[in-house]
Amino acid sequence: MLYGYMRDFFGHTFRPEKYKSRPGYAPLLRDFEHFYTRRLYHRIQDCWNRPIASRPGAWIEVMERTTKDYNRHLTLTGKTIKCLNLGSYNYLGFADQHPRCTADVIANIRQFGTASAGTRATSGTTTTHVALEEATARYLGKEAALVVGMGFATNSTTLPALLGKGALVISDSLNHSSLVVGARASGAKIRVFEHNNMKHLEHVIRDSIADGQPRSHRPWTKIVI
Repeated sequence: MLYGYMRDFFGHTFRPEKYKSRPGYAPLLRDFEHFYTRRLYHRIQDCWNRPIASRPGAWIEVMERTTKDYNRHLTLTGKTIKCLNLGSYNYLGFADQHPRCTADVIANIRQFGTASAGTRATSGTTTTHVALEEATARYLGKEAALVVGMGFATNSTTLPALLGKGALVISDSLNHSSLVVGARASGAKIRVFEHNNMKHLEHVIRDSIADGQPRSHRPWTKIVI
C-alpha cells in the first residue's frame, strides 16, 4: 500500500490528467476505492472471478489466463486447468450433469426464459413456482408454503414479517449473519446465548421470561429461539 501511495503521489504531481474523470462525468469510485482498484485489486484479480469451461460439479475446468500488464487486462490462453471445486453455490448438485435435472432445466428455460425480469410480487411468479410451493406444502403437511429463491433472503426478510416490537429473539452467538440481519430488522429485542451451550440458553430463557419486556415488564408477545 505504501508503494501504491508513493506512485499516486508522483502521478498526481507529474501526470495529473491520468487521475481526472472525463469532462462532464462524475467519478465512479471514491478516492480509496479508486486506489484499491488500481493499486491492489488489479494486481491480484486473477485470484477471483475465474471463468470455467465446465459444469460446476465436484471438479471444474478453470480457463487459464495470462497478462502482460500486471493483470490490468487478462487474456485467455485456450487451455484449462482441472481443479477441485471447494467454493460453489451448487450445494445439492442440481447444476451438475444429471439426466432429470438437466432435462427439467432446459424445458423450463425454453418455456420461461432464463429470467422472469421481475420480482415474485410483480411479474416473477410462474406456474413452476406455484407447483413447487404446493408440492412443498403437501410434503410438510401444511396448508401452504412460501419458497424464497435465496438462503440469505429467507432469513433476513421472513423474520421481520413474523416478529415485531414486544417479541424476543434468543440467538446463538455464532448464528449466520442472515439471521442476525433479520432479527435486527424485525424490531424485536435480541438476547444472545453462548454457542451450542444449552445450560446458558436455559439461563437466558428463564431470565427473559421472569424479567419480561424492558421497563414495562409485560410478558413477551412471542419468543423465538
